[in-house]
Parts: sequence; structure tokens; C-alpha cells
Amino acid sequence: MKKSCFVLFAALLLSACTKQHLPVANYDIIPQPNIQLEEGKPFELGPKTIILYEEGLQREAQFLSEYVNDIMAITLPVQEYKGQSDGIVLRIEPDCFDHAEAYEINIATNQIFIKGADAAGVFYGIQTLRKSLPIETNSDKVNLTCGKVSGAPQFAYRGMHLDPCRHFIPLDSVKVYIDMMAMHNMNQFHFHLSEDQGWRIEIKKYPELTEIGAYRSGTVIGHNGNLYDTIRHGGFYTQDELRDLIRYAAERHINIIPEIDLPGHMQAALACYPQMGCTGGPYEVWKRWGVSDDVLCAGNEEAMQFAENVLNEVIDLFPSPYIHIGGDECPKVRWEKCPKCQAKIKELGIKGDERFSKEDYLQSYVMNRMAKVVEARGRRVIGWDEILDGNVSETAIIMSWRGTEGGIEAARKGHDVIMTPLSHLYFDYYQSEDIANEPMCIGGYLPVERVFEFQPLPAELTPEQEKHIIGVQANIWTEYIAHFWHVQYMALPRMEALTEIQWNNPQERDFEAFVERCRKMRQFYDLYHYTYADHIFNPQVWADTVEPNLATRKPISLRQQPAEKYTFEGAVTLNDGNLGRGAYNSGRWLGFWGYPMDAVIDLEQPTEISRVRFHALVNKSPWIYNPSCVQVLVSDDGEIFREIAQKEFPISTWAEKDGIFVFEVEFEPVTSQFVEVIVKGHDLPEDHEGFGNPAWIFIDEIEVY
Repeated sequence: MKKSCFVLFAALLLSACTKQHLPVANYDIIPQPNIQLEEGKPFELGPKTIILYEEGLQREAQFLSEYVNDIMAITLPVQEYKGQSDGIVLRIEPDCFDHAEAYEINIATNQIFIKGADAAGVFYGIQTLRKSLPIETNSDKVNLTCGKVSGAPQFAYRGMHLDPCRHFIPLDSVKVYIDMMAMHNMNQFHFHLSEDQGWRIEIKKYPELTEIGAYRSGTVIGHNGNLYDTIRHGGFYTQDELRDLIRYAAERHINIIPEIDLPGHMQAALACYPQMGCTGGPYEVWKRWGVSDDVLCAGNEEAMQFAENVLNEVIDLFPSPYIHIGGDECPKVRWEKCPKCQAKIKELGIKGDERFSKEDYLQSYVMNRMAKVVEARGRRVIGWDEILDGNVSETAIIMSWRGTEGGIEAARKGHDVIMTPLSHLYFDYYQSEDIANEPMCIGGYLPVERVFEFQPLPAELTPEQEKHIIGVQANIWTEYIAHFWHVQYMALPRMEALTEIQWNNPQERDFEAFVERCRKMRQFYDLYHYTYADHIFNPQVWADTVEPNLATRKPISLRQQPAEKYTFEGAVTLNDGNLGRGAYNSGRWLGFWGYPMDAVIDLEQPTEISRVRFHALVNKSPWIYNPSCVQVLVSDDGEIFREIAQKEFPISTWAEKDGIFVFEVEFEPVTSQFVEVIVKGHDLPEDHEGFGNPAWIFIDEIEVY
């Protein structure tokens, strides 16, 4: 009898200890919700928990059950809610919320209510509950502290973009991308389906677009050199596959926005139908990156009918309220010489003015004609901010990518705007300055911190104009991203910073706290086998100071300031003792275009010198080349300078590697207080797509010995 009592007592004690030490959910997740906790016995989620749904929420209930199974390896049953007093209840209560897609989770000891303004709101509440559950606890039970957890999005449009044209992305991988978006509470998937390098959507009326236009015979090697492989690359999505993808995304409350980019970026289409170009071809599906001069002929009625027919077929397929028609990076050089285009300009009575050429206004004609096709079908057009260059449809939504300036202009004119500036939201840029140890990408430098600090509502706008900023989106272009693991790596964890912007007010953002919440998300990446960058989890300390020299931290001035985007801290960057890293927009380089870098250093007393060296960045694809010449001048008074040395450097070729290089000039010793260093750039060579323009020069540390 005593043994039985002891066994019973031990069992009760073990039970009590087990309950006491159950893992506990943590609501401090991404995006950060509002959390109001209460004291009391927690809700115990375990194998006996039932998920209960009200009308229209059965699929959401199934998602919750699947998510719990992923994390805890238990399957929660799903039932229709009929007043049961226990379990997790999913409910739509539109009258309880001020914002669409808002949610509220009420946790009590015996029951959890996940309420939403709509089904999407319930879905985001489920995402919050999902992300609050602890991972890798080896427990089939979790305690959820009682209280209220709620959230509402700052922006109605919360997007991610993906380009499968430069490198094709299989349908199953695109679905994983949509799953990643769903986990991050995003609702708009911008799917870029046509390009110079490949056409990716089946169009029944024009079968050659996928028979020919979906495949290229090779791809440029490296950063747009003149070497190509001979590997056939391509692929496309059938309309049935896209219908399946649309359904898949819709279940996760994500709308797919198709983009047919026109009238530029159309060389793959011209390879199929050369009569629609200004020259008549022949054309090939482009094997290199950049901007092709060959575009749709705006004066050719067949080309315009082609574009209209394609858009109508796209609209038939996609239920999206938005259709993206591109409008970016359309060179006018063919139009300037094309008899048909010039005849169309004359027919329409188009005149150039001090802001835009007549060819710019011809593009407006094309874009507005396509906008009418879209609007006649009850949809709205989205275009890149270049469509502001001329006359633009009053109802067009502007996607501001070249900066925020286009968005500001558009909002002032009454256009709705989606902010996606390359300065903060181009996820094809490097995440680290240590480029040598990063997967190759297009260039630039965009750490998570810079994404996180972006303010989508410009201070220049009035409160009424701010209402036109309807959303925020990040973009992933795949010129240098050939595999889906690389897509994931470029997206994560920058996608975390993006969703914070999309959901929360600026004053609610704290980067250090954000990093801690990212650590939890990293466990989900591991759970789902996502590839991600870990720079914010493992900060790297660089040994990037240069040897102290006569110029280090001495007074320095520039005869002419760097380009506005690449001024950063100004002249002091050139002799602060810190060496620039590989990314040209890291803040450690000064950029000059079309004029030399001309710096004057005050050594503060007469000093003997015999050598000057400086560091320059070479990244040929984005037009950054080595200097052509360096001149060294000296002065005793800072007013009158005399040249003491000059040295020329040959232009870097495609066969030579990009990187950081030291350029040096030696001379007979001379004593002086002021040293002037002039660094000139090359013009872009004939084998570069920018031929005829100056090359950029990016300079950092100037050393004097």
C-alpha cells in the first residue's frame, strides 16, 4: 500500500514538473506584433488540441495543423466550430478591426481565438502563432501565455519580386518562394515573365515565344565580358502550370502580378518575330546582361497589336487586379532612326520639349495605349518610374526603383506609388563587403541594416500625398543568380527587414531587438532547409586599416565633389586610414563620373615626399574601371601648384579580374606642405555595352610617403 502511494505521488510529482517545464511560446516575432500578456494558467497546446474553424476558413485551419506538425511532429484534428469550449478557434470579425488584413489572437487557459478582419487577417494571425512556437524542444506540448497578440499592416501592398527570365526557376521552387512570402506576411508576388534573355510564359496566339524565345544558346561568363559558354539555357511555364501557381498563391492570400516588360527588354520576342523590331533583325535571345538597343518598333502597328494580344491573354489567365507593363530602360536609338517610328511621331503630332524628347513622348503613346487595354478589362497598370518621362495614364501605379524621387513626383501628381528603390530594396546586391567570400552577384552593397532603416514615406510629402504610397516591395534580379538556393540566400534575412517595414511604423523599429528576433527566424530557415546569409548573426571584424602615412587624417579637400549618390562622408573618406571594401556603394568609396578626382591634402608643415599611392575599385559590368592617369602636384602655399609626377595606366580588359587595386607613382624627393592628387578615368571601350560614355572611377585611400 505504501509502495502504491509512493508510486502515485512520484507520478503526480513528475506530471507537475513536466507541466511546469513545458517549453513556452514566444510572441516576440517578425513582424513585431502588439503583445499584452496576462497572469494565469497558460493554454497547453498538445496532441489533444483541436483546431476549430468557422465558415470559409477550413483551408486556414489545415494550414495551422500543417505548421504545428512541421514544428512539433503532432497532427491536430480540424473540425468545424459549433460552440465547443476548448481548442483553437478561427473566426472572421470585420466589425472589430479598422484595417483590412488585421488580426487578433486571444489566448485563454482553455481556448484560443484567432480573429481577423478577413480571411487574410486570420491567416496572418496563424503565421504569428506559428512563429511563436519553439523549435527543437523534443516536446509534443507547448504552453502559450494568456493574453492578446495583435497586428495590422502599415501598407496594403506588401510585395516581393522575382525574375525567372535571366535564369529560369522551376515551378516547384517558385512555390517555395511563395511559402517564404507567406511566412513573412506578404501579399503581392511580382512575377517578371519576359526579358531579352528569355520569354517565360506560354502565349497560345504566339507559340514561337516559348518554342524559340524561351531558350538562349549560351550565357555570358562573369560580369558581362566577351566570353560566352555554349550551354543552352531556358524554360517556360505553361498556362496550366501558371493556373496551378495562381491557386497555390491564392490559398496563401498572395496575389500574383504578371509583368510583360515593354517596349524595351523585348529581344527574346524579337528573336521570334523579327518584323516587330525597327531593323527587322536578325535577332537572337540575348546571351549577355544589360539593356539591349533593340526594342519593339513603336511605329509598327503589328508590333503594337502583338503587345495588346499578349496582354489580353495574360489578363485572361491572371485574376490579379494589377498588370505590370514595365516601361523601364527602353533606349530610343532605334526609334530615332526608324522611318516608321518617325512617321508615327509625325502622325501623332508629337513634339519634344526642354524635359523630354519626342521619342520619350512616343514611349508614352505606347504605354498609354497598353494601359487602355488593361483598364478596359477592369484592371490597373503598374509601370516602372520611367513611365513618368512624358505623359502617363492618370490611373497608372508607379513603381519607384531608381530612388524615391520618382515616387515623390508621382504621389504629388496623384498617382499611387509602390516604393522599391535600389538603394534599399534590391536584394540582388551583396550583403557583405567581403565580396571574395560571397556568391557572385551584380554588385552594390545592401546589408540588412540598410533595408531595415528605409523610410517609405518621404518627409517631402504632405499627409494627403502620403496616402498615395500604397506599398513597399523588394526585387531579386537573377543575372548572377543561377540556382534557387542562391535566390533564398539573397532574400534571407533581408526579407525579415522588409516585412518589418511593411507592417510596422518607423518609431516601432529597433534594430538590436530586430536581430534578436531574427535568431528565432533562423530556426525556421533551418527547419525548412532554406539557405540564408548569417552576417547579422556573426558580425565580421575587418582588418582594413592601411599603414599610417604622411596623409593619414590630415586636412583634405576636393576641387569637385563626387557624384551625389557616392559622396557619403566626403573628402575625409580618402585619408581616414580605413580601406574600402569591394562594394562600390558601401560608403567606403567615393565615385566620380565624367570628371577627375582632384584632392588637395595639407600635410600641415613642409615635408619631404617621394611616393603617392591610392586604391581604386574595378567592377567593369557596372561601368567602373581603373584610372587612366594620375598626376601629383605640390605647393608651398596651397595656391600655386606645380606638377612633379604623372603616370598613365592601360584600361582593364575583360580577361582581367575585377577587384581592388593599388596604383602608385614614385618621383624624386621633394619638400612641400600641400599635395594635390588628380586621378582621371577612361572612356568605356568598344566591347562594353556603355561604349561612348565615361567610365566611373571609385577611389578610396590616398597614401603619401
